[in-house]
Amino acid sequence: MEITSKLCKACRPKRKPTSKLTKKDLHNKVQTGDLNAYLAQNLLIVRQRDAHNKQGMASRKRWLKAWKAELAEALKPITKEIVSARNAHLYARAKGYGGKDKFYFEYMGLLKRAKEYAEYSHTLHPRRPASAEWDDYIEPEVFTRVREMWAGLPPIYKAGKIPLLITYRPETGITRGQTVRITEGERR
Repeated sequence: MEITSKLCKACRPKRKPTSKLTKKDLHNKVQTGDLNAYLAQNLLIVRQRDAHNKQGMASRKRWLKAWKAELAEALKPITKEIVSARNAHLYARAKGYGGKDKFYFEYMGLLKRAKEYAEYSHTLHPRRPASAEWDDYIEPEVFTRVREMWAGLPPIYKAGKIPLLITYRPETGITRGQTVRITEGERR
């Protein structure tokens, strides 16, 4: 038999692969005998499973994004303090203040370590952050170490902005100079 067509063999529309057929197309192919009923049923089951997995992954990605944003919000004061410490370090180094330069360099390193540890542990074990407070991500030894280093500085270097870990009191959760509003019920 000879067929004459205006389209060459390469230009003719290709058949849809079985994986791209709709549910109705699969049913029609099974009814006409072009496709085995077992294969069609198996293909539908695989599609349903894949769709369910895709929804689960999308939900998980959404939660991971939300948890990462919560952690970033909790670590925002530490991030600001790292920038402040870096600027103070660069200024002290440029002016030749050796003791202040070393203090701010080590202080910046301690803050970076605490922040990176929190982010790394969140990456390893993604879940809702344990706390929304920045001071819970800094170990008590860091507060002690920074206070010891600050106490060792000459008084002339202590003028100006005081670092956050010096002014913050972990036991009360209040920074020096911060105004605290007490309601009538708390006074009693």
